[in-house]
Amino acid sequence: MDERLTLNDGTEIRGHLIETNGRLFLYMYEITLQEAFELLIEPENTEAIRWERNGETGTAEGYGHLYSVTEEMDGQMITAALKKD
Repeated sequence: MDERLTLNDGTEIRGHLIETNGRLFLYMYEITLQEAFELLIEPENTEAIRWERNGETGTAEGYGHLYSVTEEMDGQMITAALKKD
């Protein structure tokens, strides 16, 4: 599956996102829990997140509050949740 997230600072992460009810859920691969936390805790990095998935593109904007980062699948996937300020 061809999927990529690009943070506002230009950092690219393999993964995808889902926006629902004012929340943003990120599903990331090939990144550690600590790396994800350090990137996503900075509101400047998450104010605009561009996504590409299977030829489609878009941007999630305004999500500046990280409230959850977890490790899934024995560390193979990191999930994060953000909400708007």
